[in-house]
Amino acid sequence: MAGPAPQSAGTHTLRSPMLVELMPELDRIEPRTHAAVAGLPESKFLELPPDGGWSIAQTFEHLCRSNLSYLDGPIPSAIEKARALGPSDKVWRPSFAGRWLANANAEGGKPLPTVKSWSVAGEPRANVVDAFLATVERLREALLASDGHDLGVGFSSPVAPLIRLNLGDALRVLVVHCHRHLAQVERTRRAVGM
Repeated sequence: MAGPAPQSAGTHTLRSPMLVELMPELDRIEPRTHAAVAGLPESKFLELPPDGGWSIAQTFEHLCRSNLSYLDGPIPSAIEKARALGPSDKVWRPSFAGRWLANANAEGGKPLPTVKSWSVAGEPRANVVDAFLATVERLREALLASDGHDLGVGFSSPVAPLIRLNLGDALRVLVVHCHRHLAQVERTRRAVGM
């Protein structure tokens, strides 16, 4: 059975079947983000939902923290290692932890406890939506840089060193996690009366 057809990402045609599947999900993040915050007054952006939880701004802060823990953490060195090994057609397989994290973070899944370094209380950073979208662009660059190389290069989770992931796991989990919390933003927007 043939895998997905190569997909063009700008001027780059993706080779990895997993990244071919992941790129359309990554491509949906920016327009979904813009739609989620369009016309939202600052007061509603910062308002906590009546049933508890984070404000829309705090949710984007959480996404910035989680994305940056990987993008400023293990992902660059994993890409460097994968590229140093040279091009590879090795089929990517999720690790046990990576499969579990992707499934646990799927949109519509049960609430999960937040690790302390990703938890948010108080005011988020200035221009938090733009900061989040900048992390999404960095995620795209990481995906493109790792394409055609061994996505099985492993490393420890930046928040739980005993958990081992691989490069493909991390890219997939970050995209899935973004969509999980964009759904939360959409719910919170409705909850605060927008």
